[in-house]
Amino acid sequence: MRYEQDVAQRATVLRHLARSLSASIAAFEKQVGVPLRTFPEYKKARAQYLELQALIFTIGDKAAEGKGRGAPQDLKPWLVRMRLRAIAAFTRISLQFFRDPPDLLVQALGAFEILQMEQEAFRSVLNDFDMMLMESAVDDKTSMELDQVRTDMEEILRWLDLLLQTAPPPLTTFEG
Repeated sequence: MRYEQDVAQRATVLRHLARSLSASIAAFEKQVGVPLRTFPEYKKARAQYLELQALIFTIGDKAAEGKGRGAPQDLKPWLVRMRLRAIAAFTRISLQFFRDPPDLLVQALGAFEILQMEQEAFRSVLNDFDMMLMESAVDDKTSMELDQVRTDMEEILRWLDLLLQTAPPPLTTFEG
């Protein structure tokens, strides 16, 4: 009796988390196309993306804790699809931002370090994306969409490379 209650409770928690994730990703996808005018706005979008990824991992961990009891059979592939949707939305938001970044971001002292950190972070996103593509089975239409996302990611990295070339050099400390 207790076992069945535990499984039912776990399934309920997973359903609530999954609904929350679906709603959050849909809301995040609606931000695509809304121009970000400042770097803090971009950082906020990145933070939302990272929250989505954290929720995805939480759901996966909760399902694993119960060794699959109470979790739908298709949960793992669904979570991969949710991660891919979040990455695709974040990529579109980022591409729009880095195609026309605010002058303050690229001309200010310290811009080099900020751009370098963004470049490293986006390389990490690209690596995650590639790993997920290998573990997910996608149809041809989805594959074409994901190819476009990867192309957009590569374009973001090219933009960051260009911005790094024109950014003020990194600050150095003098030792005397």
